[in-house]
Amino acid sequence: MISEAMAGVSALKTALDMTKALKDINDATIRNSAVIDLQEKILAAREAQTALLERIGELEKQLAGFEKWEAEKENYQLTKIYDDTFAYARKPDAGGTIPPHYICANCYENRKKLILQRSDAAHVTCSECNSRLRFDSDMARRFNRPIKYGPGSP
Repeated sequence: MISEAMAGVSALKTALDMTKALKDINDATIRNSAVIDLQEKILAAREAQTALLERIGELEKQLAGFEKWEAEKENYQLTKIYDDTFAYARKPDAGGTIPPHYICANCYENRKKLILQRSDAAHVTCSECNSRLRFDSDMARRFNRPIKYGPGSP
């Protein structure tokens, strides 16, 4: 990014030097050639400026994503879900209407929030990284109670 800025400054300096030299040129052919060179230098400087503005925009979006993740990750805490098995659980005081859930610890470290889903009676799975975690304990049974349907329900 610094080299692009320096290239832009260099192109502008060259254009300025050429502009100063134009006033001393009497020959129309030489002057026209110098004008074309000057236009090329101005175009190069504009291209460098455009590239820098695009890069700044990309970096601002990336920074906003980091800031959003930093705020979101405060709603979770590392929790033991089985012997030597961990996931991030939503903190009870996180607020909002989001129900309790666990997210993949592996994906969490990569700034992704993927909710772990039951794959069978004793495991949960991450749809992103395909981690399969043991989740068969009293806590798991309390957390993932089966839904009871009333009479006439599907």
